[in-house]
Amino acid sequence: MAQARGELGIFLRRWLAHPLRVGAIAPSSRALGRLVARNAVSSPDDIVVELGAGTGTITHDLLAAGAREENLVLVELDTDLVAYLRRLYPRATILADDASTPAEIVPGELLGRAATVISGIPALQFSDAKQRSYIGQCIQCLREGGQILQYTYSLKSPIRQRETGVTGQRLGVALVNVPPAHVWGYTPAVEAEPAAAAE
Repeated sequence: MAQARGELGIFLRRWLAHPLRVGAIAPSSRALGRLVARNAVSSPDDIVVELGAGTGTITHDLLAAGAREENLVLVELDTDLVAYLRRLYPRATILADDASTPAEIVPGELLGRAATVISGIPALQFSDAKQRSYIGQCIQCLREGGQILQYTYSLKSPIRQRETGVTGQRLGVALVNVPPAHVWGYTPAVEAEPAAAAE
């Protein structure tokens, strides 16, 4: 309860200071955090990259689902939120940077090793070119068989799948969220095998 009050307090202060920079109107709910974590963590050894970690609500649920703190990479632009996250999760890798360019900021030794990249930034609002670049960089962070999770307030897929080279599906909706949030899972599209040459 105390952590929830702390999250709400710092969220409101950052929203009042930078209303256009904060991509949500309220902190992520526990229902959304649990839904994301249930789909993000399959093993304590999984490396999980969280883009736009905010107040750490989803981070809390990743740990509750069995993730190891030292296997979490949290990216957040707001310096006050970064300081807050570093107090809460001192063993995680916390990067104070623009989450829309993950392959440029995730440590090189972790590129290509993430089981899941969680996107908490509003990729639906990106132009086609920016979304292609963003999803391409998320894919660079993934290991083989890895996935991108995107949560969104939109009813439709927030990622333009054909244009970005992924396939996706809605994994669930957190109704107890303001507003209700949908979680989508995406994996790199598998290119069709070339047809065998006729003999």
